[in-house]
Amino acid sequence: MEIAILIGGSGTRLKKITKNEPKAFLKIGNKPIIVHQIEKLSRIKKRIFILSKTNYKKFHNVLKKKFKRLKFIFLEENKPLGNAGCLKNLEKFNFENFLIIYGDLIFNIDFKRFIKFHLQKKSHLTLLVHPNDHPSDSDIVEINKEFKIIKLHKKPHKKVNIGNLCMSGIFIINKKILKYLKLNKFQDFSNDLLGKMLKKNLKIHAYNTREYVKDAGTLDRINLIKKQIRTKKFINGNLNKKIPAIFLDRDGVINKDNFKNQYQNPLKLNYGAIKAVKQINDNGYLSVIVTNQSAVAKGFITLKKLESDHKKLEYLFGKNNAYFDRIYFCPYHPDKGFKGENIKFKKRSNWRKPNNGMILRAIKELNINKKNSYMIGDREVDYLAAKKTGIKCLIVGKKFVKKGLINYKNLHSAIKFIYNS
Repeated sequence: MEIAILIGGSGTRLKKITKNEPKAFLKIGNKPIIVHQIEKLSRIKKRIFILSKTNYKKFHNVLKKKFKRLKFIFLEENKPLGNAGCLKNLEKFNFENFLIIYGDLIFNIDFKRFIKFHLQKKSHLTLLVHPNDHPSDSDIVEINKEFKIIKLHKKPHKKVNIGNLCMSGIFIINKKILKYLKLNKFQDFSNDLLGKMLKKNLKIHAYNTREYVKDAGTLDRINLIKKQIRTKKFINGNLNKKIPAIFLDRDGVINKDNFKNQYQNPLKLNYGAIKAVKQINDNGYLSVIVTNQSAVAKGFITLKKLESDHKKLEYLFGKNNAYFDRIYFCPYHPDKGFKGENIKFKKRSNWRKPNNGMILRAIKELNINKKNSYMIGDREVDYLAAKKTGIKCLIVGKKFVKKGLINYKNLHSAIKFIYNS
């Protein structure tokens, strides 16, 4: 496994501040982006390929001087080849896999886990994906239960039921993929490589992570990174670090809960829900939905409909600069006797609140700091699931009242309490 960093992008959106220098050499804090990257990457590899333009030699010298113990291999292009065309230059090296990283990214990632995932799946191509706060201008993928990529949605997006699993600019590529690239021709990764690969019988997977990765592609994002890089959001961004979460019930907390309806529309949002989730995102907590959805077992909706609605919900929040790190749902219900019920889902489950199976799964998968986490719900089952897990619980609305518990007006007011306490 070798590492290659791509610094050949023109950075057209940042020309006013780059002054024709590569984005990778823009300073975040007191050092360039690429220095931040190499400090992280040098922990796993002592040799790094740099793919760049021929006129970047002065920047190459900066790297050699800064990292004297590392070996750099500079692969220069005489004409623009794009973020896929330049990869063809790696084909002449006898390595099985390459970890590819775009040069405008700031990240805190456990790459050993990512590499292990790629090797276990025996994947030809593995994308590191994550929910972000700007899916409208990101390429989005959809995956199945085996983490295989089944659809690619290139920006700009016309559909809204596509979720918010965005490509991060980090991926592992097997050398077998390189043969599909043309020599000395401009090729874009999404348009000219990934889309074609999905039509062939290749193993293409997505590694969905809650870890910190953000591109410095716009001035707003650069300013945000500068603020976040000193905070717990970045410091605890690595999956090896525990991070607290705010667990959110869905119906009645995120969206309106109409007792007359057999299934609640998650897109009919409660006041301040998006703003509240954005506050969670910005303040070093994970936002994790844990919701009972027995309407599937009762036959009121299909599992496909529920999953589609959740993708719409994820995209809606992302479009408004907020996101959910993960959504867990329980489609099961133990009682029979509903007209049109789905027998497949008629059973008891430790995921169904007041059990805490969903919360425990999230704690394990996302490495959550239980001590500093909260559950925000609107019913007794939410309170009991939180109590069983040993996390604090806040109640929204008046459906459940208990001595010693404060009932908050909505999610936004509950979040304000957390940050003021």
